Amino acid sequence: MQRRFVAAALAAGLLFAGSTSASAQIKIGFHAPQSGPAAADGKSSTVGAEIARDWINEQGGVLGQKIELVIYDDQNKPDQAVPIANKLIGQDKVVAAVSGSYSAPTRAAAAVFQTAGIPYFSAYGVHPDITSGGNFAFRGVTLGPPQGKGAAKFIADKFGKVKVTMLTMNNDFGQSIADGFKEAAPKDGLTITKEYTFGLGERQFGPIIASVKNDNPDVIYAIGYYFVGGPLVAQLRAAGLKQPIVGAQAFDSMKLMEIAKDASDGVFVVGGMDRLRKTPPDLQKFEAEFKKRAGYDTEAVAANCYSAVMLMADAIKRAGSTDPKKIREALAATKNFPMLTGTLGYFNAVGEMYMPLEVTVVKDGNFVGTAVIDDPAILAPPGPPPGK
Repeated sequence: MQRRFVAAALAAGLLFAGSTSASAQIKIGFHAPQSGPAAADGKSSTVGAEIARDWINEQGGVLGQKIELVIYDDQNKPDQAVPIANKLIGQDKVVAAVSGSYSAPTRAAAAVFQTAGIPYFSAYGVHPDITSGGNFAFRGVTLGPPQGKGAAKFIADKFGKVKVTMLTMNNDFGQSIADGFKEAAPKDGLTITKEYTFGLGERQFGPIIASVKNDNPDVIYAIGYYFVGGPLVAQLRAAGLKQPIVGAQAFDSMKLMEIAKDASDGVFVVGGMDRLRKTPPDLQKFEAEFKKRAGYDTEAVAANCYSAVMLMADAIKRAGSTDPKKIREALAATKNFPMLTGTLGYFNAVGEMYMPLEVTVVKDGNFVGTAVIDDPAILAPPGPPPGK
């Protein structure tokens, strides 16, 4: 199995099996929040990207040259991401760039890369505006609103026509997913009892939880990052709420279980990554290498950033050039690329991807696959199809 995958990857041009003595460097920019409240995700993102770089270079690099990742800390701040983007373009002369950061800094940087005509890949930022400013930005996860629609479908399929209380983080990530959920919920027969919002820095949810108790919903849908979701889940369970909890993509972190402990058992994650999945074959290899380097188990953001760098290298190889315009064209033409989180089917004309949405559940200290949503009517990115 492993030999077949490697052969297929080489045939697809994922890696260039040239001389390992290549000394020239192809520079790819990378920014992530390596300090501040989002630093844990930034560390995971960076480690994932570095593993991809190292494995590509061990195989000889791309076009006979080694890949160099030029890495900066954006602190999860738009006002840091803009000068970083300018520096990557003007000083470092990158031919492409990857964001290992959240939506707000990624949105800000995307405009700079668009103006400069440099291909830019958002590994996991979900806000629609990341790709709306032109044709040089691409996204490696399902857009926020389709994620929300996918969550509505999962809840309806799993639990029926139930009452749902929403708990939404009041930032780009939370609002974009919530928009999709609220649009789809009535069509799927769901009733939203109420929506409560909370901030990035909140850790105590007593008043919200008291109100949720009064709502008495059948299901609780929570949209937030794991470091907020962990305390939220723990406090919901401690207050005696036994309803199923469905979390959004960013609940996917092993640290969710460290924070919430036994309370996390049974939590569903729409857009999560099944850690026990057997495909692609290099998933297990990546998980072992990530734990060796980071000291903890694989995070989905790390897998996304690994896949982003692998895809960018593949696009450079398919372009046969380091010309940013040709790299952009190769990215746009991508079909059925094996990401660690699933198979990227295609990009539409504005850089949004189609990929089935995996649903996991916390079980025995791991994220285990429980459902797959593969419905183009829900998940197909809005906008023109490829080539239009």
